[in-house]
Amino acid sequence: MNNLFRPSAAVVLFVAALLVACQGANRGVGYNPTTSQELSPLSSPQHAIASPLSLECKAKQEGPLGTFLSYIAAGNVKGTTFTATSSSSIWILEKYTKVKPSPTPSPSPSPSTSPTTSPKPVSYYFYVGTFAMKNKQIGCAYLITTVNGKPISGEHFNGEADGFPNLKSGSNHVTVSQEGEVSSLVISHLSAKGGSGSATLIDSNKKPYTTGSITLTGREVIKEIEQVQRLLQNTSPDQ
Repeated sequence: MNNLFRPSAAVVLFVAALLVACQGANRGVGYNPTTSQELSPLSSPQHAIASPLSLECKAKQEGPLGTFLSYIAAGNVKGTTFTATSSSSIWILEKYTKVKPSPTPSPSPSPSTSPTTSPKPVSYYFYVGTFAMKNKQIGCAYLITTVNGKPISGEHFNGEADGFPNLKSGSNHVTVSQEGEVSSLVISHLSAKGGSGSATLIDSNKKPYTTGSITLTGREVIKEIEQVQRLLQNTSPDQ
C-alpha cells in the first residue's frame, strides 16, 4: 500500500484536479502531512476555481465540520468493467475541526524556467458521479481511465476510482482518524452515460467496515494533461 501514494505525475495531477472539481475551497485545509505522511501527496488546493469540465458532482454538500470518508482505488478496465486492486487501494476517515482562517500571503514572482519538451498527449476518460455507503457516508465519485486501455505512464494500472466528500466552504484543520483497505470495488456497464457498481471497505484489522454503491452519471474525454496542469496552476495559495 505504500506505493499507492507515489503515483505517476499524471495520476497526481488528476487526483488534485478531482479535489478541485469536487471540493476546492470547501475543504479549507487539505490533508495534514504531520498526521499522515503517506497521504501528503494528495493535499488539496486552497482555492476553488471553475472546472474546465462540463460535468459536475451532484452529491449533497455536508459539513464543513465533522468526520468524512474518502477513498482511492487503482485498478484496470477490461471491456466495460473497472476492477480495483485491493493492494493498491485505500480509504480514510478525516476529521474536520474549526480553525481561524490564515491571512492571504502576498504574491511572489514565479521563477523563470527553461522550455521543456511536452510529453505526447494521452487521452483519458473522466467519469463523474456519486457514492453512498450503508453507514450514510456520501460524496463525489470519479473514475479516470486511459482511452486506449494502456497503463497510465509509469504505472501498472490503466484506471483509478476516487471518492471525496462534497463539503461546504470553511477554514478547517484536518486530521486522519482512521484508514483501511478497499477490499473490493467494481464499476460495470461503463459508457458515455456513466456506469454503476459497488465497494467493500475493511478496516486495518481486516474486519468489515462498510459497503456501498457507486453511480457514475456521465463521461468526458480529457485529451491533454496540460488541461489539468492549468487547472492546478490557478489553485496555488498565491491566487
